[in-house]
Formats: sequence, C-alpha cells, structure tokens
Amino acid sequence: MTEPEIIIVGAGAAGIGVAVALIDFSVRGVAVLDRHGIGASFERWPREMRLITPSFNSTPFGILDLNSVVANTSVANFLGVEHPTGREYARYLKALALSAGVDVLPPCEVVSVTAKPGGRFAVKTATHTFQPRFVIWAAGEFQFPKMAGFPGSELCQHSSLIASYSALEGAERIVIGAFESGADAAIQLARLGKVAVLLNREKELPIADQDPSRSLSPFTRGRLSLIRATSDSIQIHHQCHVTRVTLEGGNYVVETQRQATFRSNYPPILATGFAGGIGPVKHLFDYRDDGQILLTETDESSLTPGLFLAGPLVRHDHHIFCYIYKFRQRFAIIAETLASRTGIPVSPDIISYYENSQMRLADLSCCGQECIC
Repeated sequence: MTEPEIIIVGAGAAGIGVAVALIDFSVRGVAVLDRHGIGASFERWPREMRLITPSFNSTPFGILDLNSVVANTSVANFLGVEHPTGREYARYLKALALSAGVDVLPPCEVVSVTAKPGGRFAVKTATHTFQPRFVIWAAGEFQFPKMAGFPGSELCQHSSLIASYSALEGAERIVIGAFESGADAAIQLARLGKVAVLLNREKELPIADQDPSRSLSPFTRGRLSLIRATSDSIQIHHQCHVTRVTLEGGNYVVETQRQATFRSNYPPILATGFAGGIGPVKHLFDYRDDGQILLTETDESSLTPGLFLAGPLVRHDHHIFCYIYKFRQRFAIIAETLASRTGIPVSPDIISYYENSQMRLADLSCCGQECIC
C-alpha cells in the first residue's frame, strides 16, 4: 500500500467534497477513510426523512445547487427530485467519488489519531496505522447522536436510530425537541395517522431568526402548517424543558421543569441533536469559550498544525456552517492551503473556477450574515 500524504476521515458530503476539491487543485496522495463507506450516514436516515434544503438545477446560470458539494454538478438533475432522501443523496456522493477518482479505502474505523514529532500523524485503525503529513477530519454528526442530557434518556429512542417511522408501534408518540429533527419526526408520525406530542423547551417554535441554522426551514414550517390546519395530530407544548424520563407500570413518564407530565405506552423519541464525531481527535483541538472548536482562518486546528476540520462542526465567530451549502464554501480554502504546503502551484484557472461556482476562497471578515460572501 502506498502511504497517503493526506488522510480524510469521513466519506460523507464534507469528506467527498473536500477530496474532489483537492483533486481539482492537483493535490495527490489523498485517501478517504470511513468506518462504513461512502454516504453511510445518509443511508441510515429514516426512510421518510429528506433534505430540508431544496435542490434545483441552476448550474447553467452559475449558481450551485444548494445540496451539491462539487461545482458544475446538480443533485436535482442527477436524482430528479427536489428534496432527496438520505439513500438518494448517498447515490449522488458515490457517483461523484467514482467520476472524480477519489481514493476511498475499504471501510475501517479510526480508533486513534496522534500527532508525531517531525510533523506527521499516526492514524490508527484496527488493521493498519497510517502516517500522513495532514489529516482532514470530516466525520460529520449523524452517526453520533446526543443520548444523554437528563436522567432516563437511555429509555428513549433517538430519532436518528429509527429506520422507518412506519415500523413504530402505537397510535401516539412523545417527541422531545422541536427543532428540525423533532418537527420532522412529528410530521412523519402525523402522516402515518399517529398523534405526535411535540415538547418544545422554548416559548415558541424557532422561526424568527434569519439564520436557517437557528430557525426552522420553510420546508418544515410549510409541512407543519399544512398538517396542523387539517388535524390535531401534532400537539405542540411549549416551555417543556424535560428533566427526567421514568418507566412506571409499563408507561413512559416524561417530567418537565414546569411540573407538566406526559405519559406514553411507548418510548419517547429523542430529537436532541448530535454530539459530533471528533472523539479520536478531540485532544488535538483547542476550544472557544462557547465550547466550539477553535480554528484558524484556513480551518486548521489552532493547537495541532496539519489537522483540518471540514463539515458541519466548523464555526468562525458567529458563523455556523452546519448546512451543506455553507460548509462546502470552505473546501477550496483547505485545498489551496494544502496545495501550497505541498509545493503545488495553484493555477489562476482553478481559483477562477471555484470563485465562479460560488465555492470560493472567502474573506471571513467581509460578511455579517450567517453565510460567507
């Protein structure tokens, strides 16, 4: 095996996207590792769940499809759908990797990453230890659900671990959490003729903020409004900060801070977000006061040179890059940086290509909105 100089951990949207960017910048010696394979997290989505950002083929006009991770590709055009399922989106990622010649190694789990003297890393899997010069961590979030948070949370079922809502028993379910995954769970349950009791810890649903990372998407709000206008199958309770879940006589009892209690014959659904899969590299990053990962302007660890972060965990100031159309803006920055570090001249043509495709080398200081301009 030829030892790669650059290891990308994660073969999802971020991992495949940044791998193609490196190829575009003529960077070689790149290998992608994933414990389950290309698009595995998307393939594990509940069958009914879809991307909330719409796909539309506007490539001929120089505007990239919101869910595309490679310039001049369109998820909508490739799949023929506006809101792809996870399995459909995984097909798009696999086609990209194949057409671009991305070197994705057989599935293997990274168990540890160590920064070695001399500027290399030891990336250890169950069968091999790689020693690259650079590591790009793109492991994503979906396979790392937040399961803790209050006593009894282990009695609940996280929304990301549901294979299909149609397989759930019972006529009703309690859903804890009212952001995108919680609202989507309630919508899917209602569509199946079940009653969804949606517990929101805030005073109202998150719809006021201009940043879509902090507000329900129009896609979700529209679906919620349509169902609630025609039935009572989604019951929303605000200011319900869950403090404990217990099992009493076969009933699941959900207690809240305001002493409201909810009961169900079936496990509550946890829609409390994701912890982020940075376990093996957690010690190689420094952290901001708010707990987010501290990065340089090129998305490199401020603590460990040569370690980069790609994907939904990237933060800069108040900017949140948790959606595909946000974090893809950072791919070219990492690619240009690594091209420079490895002595590869960067062609003005590739810079122009990325700038014209809206996957550009961005100035963090130029924008006060949630997206990079």
